[in-house]
This record gives sequence, structure tokens and C-alpha cells, in this order.
Amino acid sequence: MKVMNHTEKQQTENKTSLSNGAKRNRIFIYIAIAGVIAAVITAAFTGYYLHQERAEEKKQEELLKAEKAKKQKEKKAKITETAEQKLERVRSQAEEQGVPQSVIELLDKNAETVDFVADYEKKKDKPYADTIEEDLSNGEIPELLQWDERWGYAPYGTGIVATSGCGPTCMAMVAAGLNQDASITPAKVAAYGTEHGYVDEENNTYWRFMDEAGANWNLNSVGGMLSEEQVSAELAQGHPVICSMGPGDFTQIGHFIVLTGYENGTVTVNDPFSIKNTNTAWIFANIKDQIKAMWTFSKK
Repeated sequence: MKVMNHTEKQQTENKTSLSNGAKRNRIFIYIAIAGVIAAVITAAFTGYYLHQERAEEKKQEELLKAEKAKKQKEKKAKITETAEQKLERVRSQAEEQGVPQSVIELLDKNAETVDFVADYEKKKDKPYADTIEEDLSNGEIPELLQWDERWGYAPYGTGIVATSGCGPTCMAMVAAGLNQDASITPAKVAAYGTEHGYVDEENNTYWRFMDEAGANWNLNSVGGMLSEEQVSAELAQGHPVICSMGPGDFTQIGHFIVLTGYENGTVTVNDPFSIKNTNTAWIFANIKDQIKAMWTFSKK
């Protein structure tokens, strides 16, 4: 057995130390290379995802910009379109949406209903207003419209208040005004009329509704044709008069309106179907022959 002298032993140890150092260096190099590779891969993925994210953001920005431009264009078109053009646009839109013909026909009867028809699909199933809100003024008979979007979509018979609810709307005006009760709405009065059989198969309101239904709201109803002098006297006492109108200034078939005031031969009218008619001063002598029936109301 060979015995190494001190020099040989030292040389062997040095070689071993160099071998271990080289191994460590190689490991460090491998680790460094792996780190560089990982960093490169991470940077590549990060760059890719940042690129994708920026691309998506840019796409969303372009979509929002396009949508904004579209809305501005539509807004500009609506601003510049004439009343007739808006009417035809709403009519076409309603026909495409399958809106009931009775609703579309409102446009032919009164152009004031254009927004009601336009909003039919969007609002027809929304809850109806519980009150007439600010429409009620102290001691006054409120001016209500049957096609008001707060209650015009409510059912009446097999139709809706907007298309055939002039009777209930007139009763709501009278009952709310005389009782000073804002909770009496056309929708609630229409529901009462339907429930108690005051509407026929064509959604016309029976005249007996005016004779009988007022009692539900603590009202007296007196039917009968009145002279101009009697109309003046009743209105002076704060007793509104509901009139059933025949063909003429207010309707081509039949309609209910409310007389609310009289002065020097002129009557003020609350027409539930027309803002224009409500804002017009009517010479009683010019419309009296169109009146087919009258009912005078007062508090019990």
C-alpha cells in the first residue's frame, strides 16, 4: 500500500477542492442561466398579456367612442326631425315591436300621444302611480290625461286606460278634486269600473257608471241635460259636470270630458285625451249640441 507524502496529499486535496469549486461554479452558472431564461419567459408572457390588455382596452375605447358617436348622431337626428317625421318614426318602430293596433291608432287621433306610444314596450309592465301627485291643487279639479304614462298602460276592460279610459279618467279628476284626495288615480278608477261591469265588450264606458260609481268616492251624481244658465250656476258652486260628447270638436265617435268653469259664455274643459283642448277656451253655445248627456257632481 502506497503512502502519500505531504506534497502528494496536498496536491490531491487541491485537486478535490478545484473539482468541487468547478462543480459549484457550474451550478451557479446553470442557476443563472435558468434565471435568465425564466426572466425572459416571464418578460415575454408579461409583454404578451400587457399587449393583449392594451389591445382590449383600445377595443373597448373604440366601442365606447362608436357608441357615443351613434348616440350623438341619433340625438342630432331627433333634434332635427320634424314632428311629422317623429310621428312616422314612432309608428314604424311600434309596428316592428308588435305594439297593439289600438295603441298605434292613438297617433292618428292625437299626435300628443307620440311619446306614450314610443314608450309602450319599455313601460307597459311597470307599476302604475299610486297618486296623481302634484296635479292636485287646493280646491281645483285636476287636469289628468288618460294617456299619461303614470297610468295609461293600466288595463281597462280588455284594453288600456290610454285607448278607452276617458270615462274613468274624468271620474278620477272629479273624485280627486272634490275629495282633495291625490290617491284617486285613473288606474284605480278604471280597475273599479272593470270589476263592477261598467265597461262593455268594446271597452266603452256605460253611462250608468256616471250615475252610480261616484258613490264609491262619497259623491252625489245628478244626471240630466242642463241649460247654459244651469251649467253656470253649478260650476259657480264648485260642482264639476261630466259630459258625454258625440261627434264634433272632441271626438268622432264618443268621448267624456269635464266642465270645470264658466265665465261670460265660455267654459273651461278638462279633456282627458287632449292637452290642446284642455288649454282652449270653449264657447258653450258652440259645443252644447255635441253634448249627449250630463252629470253634475258634488260631495255628499
